[in-house]
Amino acid sequence: MRNVSPVIHTARPSRSAHTQEKPYRCEVCNKRFGRSDLLSRHATLHDSQQTSSSAKRRRIASVFRASKACEACAENHLRCDDDKPCRRCKRRGIQCSLAPAHVEEAANTAFRESTLVDAGGSTPFQQPELSPMIGFGTTMAMNENVESSSALEAQPASSNAATLGIEMSSETGDVLPDPYLTLLQPNSGSISPDFYSSKPGGLIDFALETNLDLSIADLSFLESYNTDIPFVNEAAYTALSPVPSVRDVDGEASRLDGNVREDRYVERLRWRFVPVSQDHGYSEHGNLLLEGQAGPGDTPQSLRSLPEGSTSMECVDLSLRDKILSIVLGQMPQPLSRAISSFPSPELLDRLILYFLTIPISSAGAWFHRPTFNVKQARPEVLLAMAAAGAVLTPDSALRKLGFAMQEVVRHHLPTLYEADNTLIRDLELQQAYLLYLEISLWSGNSRKIEIAESFRQPLITILRRRGMFYTAEYPPINLHPDDTDRITESKWCSWVRQESTKRLVYHLWEYDMQTSMVLMTKPLISYAEVSIPLPAPPYLWLANDAEQWKRLYLSWQAQCQSFPRVITISDCILNMDLLESHRLLTDMTISCAAVLHALWGMTTEYKQMNMLITRDSRNNNSNLDGNGAVNQPGHWHGGLVMASRYQQLSEMLNYFGIGHRDDGAVHWHCIQMHLHMSLEDIQLLAAFLQNPSHPNGILPSIQAWSRSKEGRWAVWHAGQIFRELKILSPQHLRNFTAIALYHSTLTLWAYSIGRGRTVTETGSVIWLDGTETSNLQRFVTLERNQPMLQGLSSKDEPIDLHDPKATLTLAVQLMRQNHGGQNAAEPPLVVNLVHLLEKLREITS
Repeated sequence: MRNVSPVIHTARPSRSAHTQEKPYRCEVCNKRFGRSDLLSRHATLHDSQQTSSSAKRRRIASVFRASKACEACAENHLRCDDDKPCRRCKRRGIQCSLAPAHVEEAANTAFRESTLVDAGGSTPFQQPELSPMIGFGTTMAMNENVESSSALEAQPASSNAATLGIEMSSETGDVLPDPYLTLLQPNSGSISPDFYSSKPGGLIDFALETNLDLSIADLSFLESYNTDIPFVNEAAYTALSPVPSVRDVDGEASRLDGNVREDRYVERLRWRFVPVSQDHGYSEHGNLLLEGQAGPGDTPQSLRSLPEGSTSMECVDLSLRDKILSIVLGQMPQPLSRAISSFPSPELLDRLILYFLTIPISSAGAWFHRPTFNVKQARPEVLLAMAAAGAVLTPDSALRKLGFAMQEVVRHHLPTLYEADNTLIRDLELQQAYLLYLEISLWSGNSRKIEIAESFRQPLITILRRRGMFYTAEYPPINLHPDDTDRITESKWCSWVRQESTKRLVYHLWEYDMQTSMVLMTKPLISYAEVSIPLPAPPYLWLANDAEQWKRLYLSWQAQCQSFPRVITISDCILNMDLLESHRLLTDMTISCAAVLHALWGMTTEYKQMNMLITRDSRNNNSNLDGNGAVNQPGHWHGGLVMASRYQQLSEMLNYFGIGHRDDGAVHWHCIQMHLHMSLEDIQLLAAFLQNPSHPNGILPSIQAWSRSKEGRWAVWHAGQIFRELKILSPQHLRNFTAIALYHSTLTLWAYSIGRGRTVTETGSVIWLDGTETSNLQRFVTLERNQPMLQGLSSKDEPIDLHDPKATLTLAVQLMRQNHGGQNAAEPPLVVNLVHLLEKLREITS
């Protein structure tokens, strides 16, 4: 089996590379170490040397061990009862006696040698093999060092099973080696310098990497969650409050990392991931273990309870928790006993799943059918993915890290599952789990996860495409009759739910593909021309609680649909947007309008790619030179007339959509319009130029020309409208795509300000870019009249002059922080990184 470097040593080489020091010094011999745990282990050697004799050490160990383990338990490295004879010996019918001194000493020595590492060494982290299925629902005791089958024995259920989350035998415990304690140490190191080298890639990048390792505070919180489940016995959910204690821990780590990274910001504007030796697929698996001690009253107050009676579904029990745990065990290094005892309890898993399904900031309700969702019938893979999604949505840093670790487990497990049985590619719940882990990765704020999300979306798209899920033929109409019996109605309801769930999964995947394209400035993988599926059903049908209610509503909906000659598809609505209005009561308008915008974005990216090629060609002036360097006349490949015609058609389609349906997708609509009229790639080059003005790249004249053009003024108008839409968002809703939209609009306004300069002043009255549309807009766009400005976050704030680029950046940072509760809020990792980007951009702006 191949060994790879463990995650526990990510901090040491990073610190050595940047600071060349070992901060932890031994008080006895003055030897220095790079980590505190190495110093502690070294100190134990001094303690043992001060002991008078080895016999005394053996007597101390013998007395301590004999009070807990009999000879049989000690031989198998299992925890024994204090009362003799112990339960294990009684059950097996063997003699129960204290272990001799030489046996105890040998056992202790073996474990000390297996866990002790010196200052320069490392413990190999073996890539695990899939473990065989273990008997679940019963108590287990495990140790890989025991050759006999007695190491795995079924035991009666213990009284504290709910606390541990699995019915663990008292035999498993203290005598086991502890390889996970160092796995859970926080990563205090910094990122390798070559991580910041500039390369072409996506459009955004973060100078601040998200720290996904668990700190001591995280461990304490997580341990308390297994005994005192969050969201219970508190007020009904309204909005998430700040978590000062967790924020302080994260803030300190951010400040430490920021000192190293502050001079390398602009070099990493393009999105990419540069792996180092410590990066591997199992680097976060240590976060799955909930170690630490905490009292039951230590649950952060930011975790609100779920609304009472929010769901009638079954709860996660021990057997379901064990099925989820079996997935994790297949990816954990040996031995497995600590993973079993430290994995989240059923109560915590149940609350995380319910949190994902019910919290307002989650989109789960749009593509997971809650009325028929039953955890006891669901696949463990989708339960694990839902728990991970719920964990990363919480404002608690420790739970977020747990969620990211769960997401990695799902990512590793699904390909193995598909390879073992190819028929599982048709399983709807596995497809939902796949899309969930992609979403978690994309919005994680971690460069490695985002790059994985970009590259791993193709398999799921291929699975659905090759199953025919992009075409109408796979969604035959389900005809319901008033005289259908209850059994027939129930059967048709279940068939309809599955069909509608698949349809909504396709729509949600299309949305994910579009957002990935817009975030990373790449071409969508799903063509707007290939998706031809029926419109999604209206919310009142989707949310029907039972078959009887669904039958009553469906008969009425079915009668209204008969007025149309055939089933209307989303491709029909793209060609004729009036169909959206005629079907307003027969479809989910939010999803349908979003799908039309997805198609319009696909058309926009096609136009922008061709326009970028032509613009780059004209900027370089290379295509007009013949072999001797003489200037030729422009060739027929320029296609100026074609590009102008395509731009005119796109503008007409977007404007027509905006007249009737702008409110159903305002942020997406303004974002597409903004990108149509500007080049985010040029803005990235402008930032690089400002950091290193001595390197001429010709981008500043291009930005200046754009800022004085009609296209530039249209772009800043739509950017200002994005500010307007996001200012009215509910607390904690400025995340994921909306945070990216705010970031892109801020860059647009900033580049416009740089291009215009401080000396230029428009004439006329003020036009508020984040205000309502008035007659002054056309004068501003067409004639360059009026002075563009932004309003502050409150009526007391001073307005923002668009010719002050720093003020625009400050406003965006304030908006992000205000939406997440102010200075002490626990912003999502993506928001934290975007704020860091904008602050560093403000520093280099003169």
